[in-house]
Amino acid sequence: MKADVIVDLQFGSTGKGAVAAYLVSKRNKYYDASLRVQSIQAGHTVYYRGKPYKMRTIPCAWVNPEVALILGPGAFIDKELLLREIDMVSEATGADVRDRLFLDFRANYVLKEDADLEGQLQLEGIMGSTAHGAGASLIRKLWRKSMPSRVDDDSWAREHKLRTCDSIRMIEPMGSVLVEGCQGSMLSVHTSPYYPYVTSRECTVSGILSECGIAPRDVGEVHGVFRTLPIRVGGNSGPTGGRELSWAEVNARAGREVEPERTTVTNRVRRVFEFSDKDFELALITNRPDRLYMTFADYLGVGIYGRRALCDLGPSAQNVLMGEVVRIQQRHRVHIDWVGTGEKAEDFIEMPE
Repeated sequence: MKADVIVDLQFGSTGKGAVAAYLVSKRNKYYDASLRVQSIQAGHTVYYRGKPYKMRTIPCAWVNPEVALILGPGAFIDKELLLREIDMVSEATGADVRDRLFLDFRANYVLKEDADLEGQLQLEGIMGSTAHGAGASLIRKLWRKSMPSRVDDDSWAREHKLRTCDSIRMIEPMGSVLVEGCQGSMLSVHTSPYYPYVTSRECTVSGILSECGIAPRDVGEVHGVFRTLPIRVGGNSGPTGGRELSWAEVNARAGREVEPERTTVTNRVRRVFEFSDKDFELALITNRPDRLYMTFADYLGVGIYGRRALCDLGPSAQNVLMGEVVRIQQRHRVHIDWVGTGEKAEDFIEMPE
């Protein structure tokens, strides 16, 4: 088995859902399964038949009906949210997603008291937390007080006809699996320079693998995703290595009215920043991506939005886009494989070697 891993190289919301949809839809790459861990507090948007779907639990690879969907050992599951996503995906595809959805018996449920505790601690105002209870659920797990809220100690999954599994043994004989990382590596609790304005987990490739139970030697390719202008959630969420911008400044650069982005989970207006080479360098060191995906390229200048080939760009737009691509490639000695120009998985430009 070889596992390809999608990792966010910044602070989240880089467009990992679109990259996941792109990877599972490529004709020259087949995945037996897609895994997700670190769920609920992070939302990924994926487009299916032209319609956006915001996913917080089920992997975005559901857009390919042949891929098995697994919530791994490190997943934290909101029961009601999972049921809503099952109904949403089943309605979208016309087939019951339960037939290919599996919950690892080690995964944890997030309880109402977990969210209540985070609300009492006022984590949302102190450090920009989503305060949905995933951190408190993790603490219960670390204190070994999570019983009976683990999947294997609860009858809820059986009542709702959900399949449970030992995902580590399940994927071992498979040919190739895709791992969908959540949040961003610059939010990692151990390695981020922005502590305490971080999440409760390690969101680097190493951290993601440990929560899946996948050995480093079983990694195929690491797919690193980053934005031209990184974001953080609204409120007191901490700094980045770049200057904070207003959405009016973003509009001026893009040459169009860009609706201020809102977080998938909390619906707060996101804060937006200049690209930081220092942050990017640290993310490269801690993740060592094999392939790079630069998203939100349409924020760089006029005439880039929605374009799907370099030949579709006018001379000015092409100069702006390639100027930034070449600058990043030369400074960091990397190659950018894919440039996202819009919301959909098809809104991208494959870059020449």
